[in-house]
Amino acid sequence: MRAEERMNFSIAIEIQFGLGDVVKAQSSDLSVGGIKVRLPKARAVDIDQKLAIYLVGLEEEFELGLKDGIEYQVVGIDAINETQKYVRLKRTFSEDIAAFDEFLANFINGNKRRYKVNFDNTIEAATIKGFEQYYLPRLTSLPLYIRHVKDRYVPTIALATENNRAILGYFSDENKNLVFQQILSQKRLLTLISQDAEIKQTLLFCFTHAKAGRLYFYSATLEELNKDDTLKQQFIGFGSQKESWQVFKLQLAKTSYDDAHLPLSIPDTASEEIKKLNRPPPPRVQGLLKDLSYIVTLTSLKNDASTLQYQDQYKYEQSKLNLLKTFSHGKLSKYINIEVDSIDYVNLRSEERYLYKTTVNIELVDDEANFIKGSSRDISSYGLQVVLEAPCEFKKADILLLALPELQRVTNKYKLEKLPYEVMAVSKDKLTMNLRVYDPRGGHQGRQFFYKLIKQNAAKLTPAKMESKYPGLSKALRNIFAKNSKNMAVYFSKHQKKVEINMVGKGPQPNLFHHLMKQFPVGKDSINLYPLVKDNTVQKAFTPILNELERTDRPKQVDLYIRYRPNQATVQRSFVCYFGDQFLAQDMLESFVMAAVKKDVFLAFRIFVSKTGRPDMDYVSNEIKYINHYAMHKAKEIESKLWNVIGVADVIDISDEVMVKTGINTATIENQQIIKNDLLNKW
Repeated sequence: MRAEERMNFSIAIEIQFGLGDVVKAQSSDLSVGGIKVRLPKARAVDIDQKLAIYLVGLEEEFELGLKDGIEYQVVGIDAINETQKYVRLKRTFSEDIAAFDEFLANFINGNKRRYKVNFDNTIEAATIKGFEQYYLPRLTSLPLYIRHVKDRYVPTIALATENNRAILGYFSDENKNLVFQQILSQKRLLTLISQDAEIKQTLLFCFTHAKAGRLYFYSATLEELNKDDTLKQQFIGFGSQKESWQVFKLQLAKTSYDDAHLPLSIPDTASEEIKKLNRPPPPRVQGLLKDLSYIVTLTSLKNDASTLQYQDQYKYEQSKLNLLKTFSHGKLSKYINIEVDSIDYVNLRSEERYLYKTTVNIELVDDEANFIKGSSRDISSYGLQVVLEAPCEFKKADILLLALPELQRVTNKYKLEKLPYEVMAVSKDKLTMNLRVYDPRGGHQGRQFFYKLIKQNAAKLTPAKMESKYPGLSKALRNIFAKNSKNMAVYFSKHQKKVEINMVGKGPQPNLFHHLMKQFPVGKDSINLYPLVKDNTVQKAFTPILNELERTDRPKQVDLYIRYRPNQATVQRSFVCYFGDQFLAQDMLESFVMAAVKKDVFLAFRIFVSKTGRPDMDYVSNEIKYINHYAMHKAKEIESKLWNVIGVADVIDISDEVMVKTGINTATIENQQIIKNDLLNKW
């Protein structure tokens, strides 16, 4: 990201490539530290090449005294068309020309309106950040951050979301120790790292065994099981019979601490506040992320239908169960402390909540004399969180009647008894509940009272935001994951009461699905969404799911199966696609998979669909203000896009897992992996 403003500014320039090799050209935009120029495509230019540029257009109007030109270094080359290209260059600042630097900064600042600041990167960044805030808090995968310390790879941090916390719970033993150092052993990590593939991944099969109050973990990767068919039958056959059976997709991506710092797309010169926000993470966070080398993401692929498939496909013999000891993880005398931080930048509720403790009594049905006691933890005009003195038996969607005796003593205007609230969520220990106003007729006394209380005391109340143990860590972790994610995000927007998919997200390194869909573009900078939208699927399948979901609900799963036929002329012939519910019987799906792997490329994706809430406009407010200053219509366009989003999907490649549970042999699965890797390297 740039740390200064640039503006669209076309002037005549001369570029000296070498002695006697001077080319006349035009600038496209200009800043104190950089320039973009238009050149013929045939003109050879290399990244990192150093050139001297003479600003002859400016020299005609101003006496700059730049007889030897200014040294620049090439940082990027972008094609314009078949004959032209843009070359992006940055100053090397090898010359001591402070007077010129000051002149150019003042010139740009004084001519903003005349020449127009080029803020394309700010528009792009604001859009990406705005859509990220919908996707990242609903990650289904759990990112684990791996440090390289003294020749060992050590999992040190996990990034939690509302959708992946169950994975953390699964890998916690009876003493709340996270066992990732055993699950992600040195041998397994090194095997993943050494994979000769664009996307390094495997499947991890797990189950647990409880004995004498202690929990023991068993796990095996697909590669480990493929070495011995008997072991594979025993492990999957026995494990899939257990309640604790789990299958995880593991992906590994190389990263570094450098990915943690992502400044705003607004230059430091815009304001002191922006300059402050552009600073790198605090020293404590830098210490935690020191020696960071990889991210491993774990995605749970277990569901009831898959478990039944494993049970049908794999059989075990009771007499050979002792073979599974090789995959057991013993107890350690000391476990590595793994920090768990959460996505913290999005307020997913419909309004701000404030910390406020007051007595809450919940009436019991048909017994007004008795009630359950508790107290509020936080409040808003539309809901509150209540902590009870004893576990409750309430469940989601129950309607409760609340009384607020302490608050009743300070108001005569509102009756704070028998206030109906709906249960939105109950904690596992049944001591904490999230409640929402139940107000079908309007006029809810509790809602009116809390609205007035908050309005009159907003400056005194403390927002109910969870503070990180390490301020700045969550932002750094999010930046690292976004830079290295291999999955696809799909966004559902509502336009004139119709749900559409018109935006997908990808990391800097697209996966195979991204690449394949780019083969048949429908416009500039677009991909063909045919596999996701054919046969009006958005309206038939995804819209009913989104209508059914609440924002706080767990994601709904939809499986997409694709037979990809290379070298076809049309998108319809290239992609033979079916959603899971289109196969009327399991043997129909198995026949589809077997036919695909025999002649073509088999792909399968699990689509985790979540409902979104309102956008957190505060998160992108700096970018929006900056854009609004120069182009109000562009700022409104971004805001409109964000407010139209109603759902997001996390799209995970499950091709290998489907083939394993279908019984496809190891050689065929490995051949499919080679074909897909070759396709990925092709683009």
